[in-house]
Amino acid sequence: MVTAHTFVHPRRSAAASSGSAALLSILGSIVAIGVVAAGLLVVPAAALLIFGPALLAAF
Repeated sequence: MVTAHTFVHPRRSAAASSGSAALLSILGSIVAIGVVAAGLLVVPAAALLIFGPALLAAF
């Protein structure tokens, strides 16, 4: 029985996996920063929506 073996150079596959891991890490950090930034914008907007009319009526 003859089996075909594909040889992948270990350095090349390790470099590819570490490169993709680094890329995913960077993208994950960007997404996390985006979520925090969106959260920081939502809280003041909600506070203005809730307390804005009362604050404007006070002045």
